[in-house]
Amino acid sequence: MRLSEKESMQYLYDRGFKISVQHFYRLKKSIQQSRFDRLSLIAKSQFVDQHLERIDQLELINQEMWTLYRNEKDNFKKVLILEKIAELQTYISPYYDASRYILEKSITKQNEQKKDSPLSTV
Repeated sequence: MRLSEKESMQYLYDRGFKISVQHFYRLKKSIQQSRFDRLSLIAKSQFVDQHLERIDQLELINQEMWTLYRNEKDNFKKVLILEKIAELQTYISPYYDASRYILEKSITKQNEQKKDSPLSTV
């Protein structure tokens, strides 16, 4: 929360946590050290789900824009919709590229694990 030491201690005290300044700094250090563990966990577990959800959302938006385009009678508005559809492609394309990269890395990792597995030599 970017609070000063005094503000942090008061914040904790107000919420019923009575700790020493030394304990506060030990906790703060522990939190700082666990940042990379949290980031790694997100990368391993949540990245794929968020990635796929984003692709689904962009595809839905694309589909809805095409529906709007087909239903629109005003040519000027049709052009605006087409411009937005073209802009949307700049967002969708990198997601597909990233998906291909992730799949390739996953397949490579699985193949390496199979080669290193003791069962692969049996």
